[in-house]
Amino acid sequence: MTTPPPPSAELSQHLALVCSQFSRLAARRSEVGVGTVSWRVVATIDRHGPLRLSEIADRERVSRPTATTVIKRLEEEGLVQRELDPDDSRSSLVSITDRGSAQLAQWRTQLADGVGTLLEPLSAEDLDALDRAAEILARIVDTHDG
Repeated sequence: MTTPPPPSAELSQHLALVCSQFSRLAARRSEVGVGTVSWRVVATIDRHGPLRLSEIADRERVSRPTATTVIKRLEEEGLVQRELDPDDSRSSLVSITDRGSAQLAQWRTQLADGVGTLLEPLSAEDLDALDRAAEILARIVDTHDG
């Protein structure tokens, strides 16, 4: 069995750029009512469970002060809560609340509606290709977003 050739630099760059641009377009079209950082943070906590503030900042590629500001706002809205870290009493863990889970479900519905309108004109073949690409990207994320 032969080893496949490595991906080209052009493919890697193009994929990263287009995914980022598509994510921003989807957020604009979805009218979720909050900045993308807010719903991304809630989704990250939902996916990974309670996280330290530094872990949230690292995962979202934002500064710690930005993460602190976002978490404070999400706390005030009742979407997340902080609890003492049982492994380190100097730290706290941020977890999603029931209200946060409900809001995340609403944001996801809005995203699906917004993106759905972008996808409607595509052929069945293009939709199948995007479905496969989304599966591949999800696998990459699952593998490397530990």
